[in-house]
Amino acid sequence: MIIAYVSNRDQECYTELKDEFEAVHSLNSIDDFINFYARSKNRDIVLIYRVEQLSDIEQLADLHFSNNIYMIVVGKDDIEYSLLAGKIGVDAYLNEEQSNPNSVKELIFKSQSIIKKRRGKSNISVFTGISGGVGTTTITMNIAKNIAENYPDKNVLFLDFAYTKSVSNLFFEHVQPNKTIIDIAMLQNLEMEDLFDNGLERYSNNFYFVPGIQKHTDREDLEKPENIQRFLNFINFIKDKFDFILIDVGMFEDVELEIDIQELADSIYVVTEFSIPSMSILKTYIDIIDKSGWYSKTHIIANRSDSFGTVTEEEAKKILSKGLKHQFEVHYSLPNDAMHLRECWNEAKLVHDVYPTSPFMLGIEDMITKFFIHDSALHVNNIHKITKSNSIMEKIKKWL
Repeated sequence: MIIAYVSNRDQECYTELKDEFEAVHSLNSIDDFINFYARSKNRDIVLIYRVEQLSDIEQLADLHFSNNIYMIVVGKDDIEYSLLAGKIGVDAYLNEEQSNPNSVKELIFKSQSIIKKRRGKSNISVFTGISGGVGTTTITMNIAKNIAENYPDKNVLFLDFAYTKSVSNLFFEHVQPNKTIIDIAMLQNLEMEDLFDNGLERYSNNFYFVPGIQKHTDREDLEKPENIQRFLNFINFIKDKFDFILIDVGMFEDVELEIDIQELADSIYVVTEFSIPSMSILKTYIDIIDKSGWYSKTHIIANRSDSFGTVTEEEAKKILSKGLKHQFEVHYSLPNDAMHLRECWNEAKLVHDVYPTSPFMLGIEDMITKFFIHDSALHVNNIHKITKSNSIMEKIKKWL
């Protein structure tokens, strides 16, 4: 999330926000903001606009922004000012006395849920790992396949945006794909027929995927600014066609494409382990999350949580929250099920298909019930799934 403070005076009024958020920009005028927006339109933006007269508010009337902007106007304690702001579509009007940094911060934190509602009912989930090998791709693929199979009236899409050579296509029985995610960026027009000819694959009746890059040199294409915009346009286009979109971005890297995709997502799942080195890496990433305004939509998932030599969940919580403004918790822990996962990985098989009742898959099903299938209207036969989930953790303990 980006904070843009527009004022021809008091530009340092909200300097405290720079300690709270990663990107805070002070601008002199609405014209400056328009130019700034053109360069930053892929990010969620909170506009704080200090006005001196009614004509300043009127400038907003002719502007056409996307649904990723939340507007706060600060001005006189005058009903005419606040009425005009409301008529134009400003999200919040604050008079001078109300516009203290704490009030503004509260509005900023609320803005994300409002922006999410404006985007519609899409469910875009991004999965990223603190390092390679922590199980990010395995978790994402098996969640996607499980949702698709158990909820056949819902369309599921798996996108592989990892910056390393993709392996997910092997698990989806496409050993040498002719088209990959890079070909999506080459399209001039977004039409479903063209997407199916340029990377979008159908795995089953309601499960689709786009293979990731197949050679390391393709990474350069992921980083091109013009391609980043095309990828984001693709996600915005495709989200209305699928009920669940799961995006694997692989190992976390502070690169523009990953940041923009996570900004666009409804939920972010950060996969880690409970080792001391993993906690150190995770804390660095959590600091970025904290300052990017993604706190409310981020879930930390601990894989192999009961492995030998790991820290406890309580210890992990203390490590993560030290020095940060929010208390971060581990939202879910998956067991160490090396026996089943190692075999499936070596044979490029989904655990869901080979060992559907293994401890790992029981944990995955519980995750799906907790994070994804939380609306009973999603499926007419969902009641038995919810009832079943209550005993899943007991079954995991029995297995172990």
